[in-house]
Amino acid sequence: MPVRRGHVAPQNTFLGIIIRKFEEQNKKFVIANARVQNCAIIYCNDNFCEMTGFSRPDVMQRPCTCDFLHGTQTGRHAAAQMAQALLGSEERKVEITYHRKDGE
Repeated sequence: MPVRRGHVAPQNTFLGIIIRKFEEQNKKFVIANARVQNCAIIYCNDNFCEMTGFSRPDVMQRPCTCDFLHGTQTGRHAAAQMAQALLGSEERKVEITYHRKDGE
């Protein structure tokens, strides 16, 4: 039986399906790995990069809390709530202000 590697390997087809589904809907999103410290971002789409002003290499391996998008108007309490919810696998509704790379 041949060894399948890369994007066609069975463990990666699930992510490919998710990516294609959200790309078709013109969404802006990131995908993170919950099994590593800080839930590192393993994928971001072009729409997310365009919206934030960051390139894909700038975003990859950053924490999924997107603390690199925090700015002067980002509330500390809201950011802490979101981080707690993401790292604790809880569902929570939080309104948070993010900023583009240029500060906008």
